[in-house]
Amino acid sequence: MTDESAPREDSPRELLAAVRDLTRQVRAAQRATWFPLLVFAAITLIAIPVYRYAPYLDVFDTCRSQGNHTVCAGENPTVLGYWTVALVAAYALIAGFYLRQARRRGVGTPVRPYIVVGIILAVLMAAASIWLIYHPLPPLPADPFSTEPTYPTPGPGGWLVLGLASPGSVIGLALLVLAWVERHWALLAFSLGYLAIGLVQGAQVIHTSSPWFFLPYLLVPAGMLLLGAAAFAWFRPAAQVPA
Repeated sequence: MTDESAPREDSPRELLAAVRDLTRQVRAAQRATWFPLLVFAAITLIAIPVYRYAPYLDVFDTCRSQGNHTVCAGENPTVLGYWTVALVAAYALIAGFYLRQARRRGVGTPVRPYIVVGIILAVLMAAASIWLIYHPLPPLPADPFSTEPTYPTPGPGGWLVLGLASPGSVIGLALLVLAWVERHWALLAFSLGYLAIGLVQGAQVIHTSSPWFFLPYLLVPAGMLLLGAAAFAWFRPAAQVPA
C-alpha cells in the first residue's frame, strides 16, 4: 500500500476550455486575411487600363449619335464584363490558396461560404448594373445631348442601389463574410470602413469630360486594400498549430 495519489483527471469543464483555447489558436494560425486583400488590390489596379482604353461595346443599344458626337448611357459593358470575370477569378484564386494552405498545415479554414457569397455578389452586381442601364437613377434626360441640368436628385433608396451596384461595395460585403468566417474583429472593422468608401464612391453621379475621371475611384480603394494586406500580413500570428 502506498500513499501516492492517482493523477487527477481533468474535469469536463477544463477539457472544454482547453478545446476552445486550441480552437482559437488554430483559427488565428489559419488566417490568411492578407491574401484576399492583395488579390482585390491587384484586380482594382489592373482595371485602370481597362477603364481608360477598353472600347465601348454598345451591346445594350444605349448610344445615340448627333453629328460627330456620340453619347452612351450606362457603364461600359467591357468594364462590367471585366469586373464580373475578375471577381469570379479572384475568388477561385483565393479558394485555391486556402485549400493549399489547409493541405500544408493539416487544418483548414471553412472559407466556402465566403467564396460562394462572393461569386453570388459578383453576379448580382452585374445584374444590378444592367438593370440600372435600362432604369437609370437618376433618370436620363429625354435629349441625351441636352446641356440643361435636368437630373433630379435620387432618394436614399436610389443612392443605396447605385452604391451596391459598384465593385467596391461588392468586395466590401464579401469581406464582411470573410470576417465572420475567420472570427476576425480587426477585419470586420476594416471591412466596414472599406464598404463605407465603396458605397460613397458608387453612389456618386459623375459629370466630366476627362478620360481619367475614374482614377480616384480605383486608386483610393486599391491603396486601402494594399495597406490592409500589408498590416494583416505584418501582424499575423506565427503559423503554428499546437500538437
